[in-house]
Amino acid sequence: MNSPLVSIVMPAYNAQRYINDAIGSVINQTYENWELLVVDDYSSDNTKNIIENFQKNDSRIKPIFLSKNGGKPSIAKNVALQTVKGKYIAFLDSDDMWLEEKLQKQVSFMEENPNYALTYTGSYWIDASGYEINRLLPEYKSGYLLQRMLSRYEINNQSVMLKKELLNHTLMKFNEKITIGEDYNLFMHIIAKYEIASISEYLIRYRIHNDAITKRHKRVTDGVLLTLKELDKLYGIKRKYLFKYLLTYLKAIRFKYMKKNWK
Repeated sequence: MNSPLVSIVMPAYNAQRYINDAIGSVINQTYENWELLVVDDYSSDNTKNIIENFQKNDSRIKPIFLSKNGGKPSIAKNVALQTVKGKYIAFLDSDDMWLEEKLQKQVSFMEENPNYALTYTGSYWIDASGYEINRLLPEYKSGYLLQRMLSRYEINNQSVMLKKELLNHTLMKFNEKITIGEDYNLFMHIIAKYEIASISEYLIRYRIHNDAITKRHKRVTDGVLLTLKELDKLYGIKRKYLFKYLLTYLKAIRFKYMKKNWK
């Protein structure tokens, strides 16, 4: 099998509690041809020192230290995207982890199936202490999945691997207007144009804890509404998939104004 370079994007802000585990899970990958771009969003804790200590022992780790806090993960991620060199791009937040064969299995699949622009995997959900609280496998297999993803989006950002070349044909970067859900926005634009596939294995550990930005902001709402608007303008999805479009739109409105759970 070819061993193309994988560029890993990791935004980090005041991440000292978990970032050792996150970076360690990259270093422990069975697939070795990667670069890790850790973007420290002007942390005020010990995050910078931790990143620098890892870099001293592994030249594949490439820190980027921002001179001021951007306040949004999209900004830090876009800084990293300007310097990625890999054929593939993967994403890992500083409080989550990968299983050891995550990159190996995903690269192998994408090299053998070059028609897929993006792949994603199943996930273990863990609590702040690392104990498993849930697990999810993808329900969808492969193909043009926009219609299905409209009503039930099942992609975990930490599990995604995509072709770098896609960024030249979609949005080029994450939407910095979005505070939470910038990954949903970018990936839905890719899903609208290309075939994607899932790998039905648990290959990531996704941490749920009170400090997580997705926990504080509940994740979606404004990002979903903006994404629907953009996709409708580009592809007319309201007309094509009216029921599923309205279902997602109304869920977002209910979530935003009635403070109901997203379900």
